[in-house]
Amino acid sequence: NCGRSMPEDVPGQWKVAERCAAKVVQKLSRDEKLSMLHGTPGGMGYAGYIKVPRVEGSTPGTVRLTMNDGPQGYNGYTDPTVGKGTQFPDLIALAASFDPSVASDYGKAISEEFRLKGCNVLLGPDVEVVRTPLSGRSFESLTGEDPYLGGQLAAAYVWEVHRHGLIATAKHWLDNEQEKHRQELDVIVGTRAQHEIYMPPFKAAIDAGAGAVMCSYNKVDGNYACENNEILNRLLRDELGFKGFVVSDWGAVHSGAKSANSGLNIEMPEAKYFKLLGSVDDATLDHLAGGILAAVYAAGQFHGRGPAIDWSWPPPFYRDATSDAHRETAKHIIIESTVLLKNAGSVLPVKNGAKIALVGNACHNEKDPAYGQGSMFSAGGSGYVATNRAITPFDGLRGALGNGDSVTWSKDVSGAEGADIVVLCATAHDEEGKDRTTLAMPGAKAMVADARAAGSKQKVVMFAIAPGAIETDWIDDVDAALVMFMPGE
Repeated sequence: NCGRSMPEDVPGQWKVAERCAAKVVQKLSRDEKLSMLHGTPGGMGYAGYIKVPRVEGSTPGTVRLTMNDGPQGYNGYTDPTVGKGTQFPDLIALAASFDPSVASDYGKAISEEFRLKGCNVLLGPDVEVVRTPLSGRSFESLTGEDPYLGGQLAAAYVWEVHRHGLIATAKHWLDNEQEKHRQELDVIVGTRAQHEIYMPPFKAAIDAGAGAVMCSYNKVDGNYACENNEILNRLLRDELGFKGFVVSDWGAVHSGAKSANSGLNIEMPEAKYFKLLGSVDDATLDHLAGGILAAVYAAGQFHGRGPAIDWSWPPPFYRDATSDAHRETAKHIIIESTVLLKNAGSVLPVKNGAKIALVGNACHNEKDPAYGQGSMFSAGGSGYVATNRAITPFDGLRGALGNGDSVTWSKDVSGAEGADIVVLCATAHDEEGKDRTTLAMPGAKAMVADARAAGSKQKVVMFAIAPGAIETDWIDDVDAALVMFMPGE
């Protein structure tokens, strides 16, 4: 019954969790402790799976860790799961909202979906500061460019995940600032910048209850992040007071004993280097296993606060977890994060009776065959959630204004003749594994020029969908402009 009654405050919860975990660790054999330190095959399709041995009662494996992406909704990775989880706006939208209550609503909704899917470790949020605006994963950071903002939003998001009985995973620790060469890049950061810019959002997430931290692919000061004693033990544990477990990004481990002795608790997705930990002493194993168990205790998963994990077929993550309430939450996030850059003459909101011509592929299509991953409304990678419910700008406007000829769509401005307002839809795309090559919105400037050449009396509105920072070299030639930051479905 250890840990059944928990204090209300997070520090108090961790004190109890560490005490309970220490009692369990004393009862485990060396082999049982080793089996907790890496992913296990047979996870029924979750991104990561660990069977935790002999932690309650006499039956081995009474607790399992089911890990899954991502911080922006449940990524099922399989066709049967498409449309069975909400494709929320990308996390960069939270940064654009500047509102912790929006982050709290986001954390609550996503936690409810993960619980229904039987997943007890949410691999998010991504809290790293975007210091390289071309980074291919800038869309996935709720921090944006401001560590204070990131801290406020991370705390709100993580607290909701924690109070719903899930283990939140703050990532990617540390200095993971670009996708190009991410597997071998060596990042050098000064002490003051590290503490004032890069670490604060992680600190806020930890203080709010994050039970896990994911170490990144890159090197920091010459050592890979997942085998870096300086950042895993001295900075993360000693300075920030982290009590849970460090899990590697998938395939980010490069050594066994060195990683374990440097503070890596779990190698994912399976044991490649952590098969050979014979030189790691028992005290270190106790510490590593204890951090995992403490996170499970702190989340209340030994005593019913976590999601029920049903191992029948079809698996629980096939369940439809989305709902009208969650889609309303997603809509609210979009509204609060949309940025109006210009509105000369109060063109927006559009007046009743105005004839509106939407121009551009992104106005009426979700997919672009040129993208390797993701869509026009949600960036690609492990954080992408496939959906079959995407509402395009054209569909949305026609739904709001009626299905008559007041709203039309065409690929180019040739179809905008006679319109009062021309809405140009432009997108920039991000995806995991590569960086953008430019901050320009592809085709945006040419679209504006064409629209102006076609009709000088028409009002021109730029509707930009962006994964982060963009150039607005077209803004002087439009009457109004608004930006959505990867709004999702």
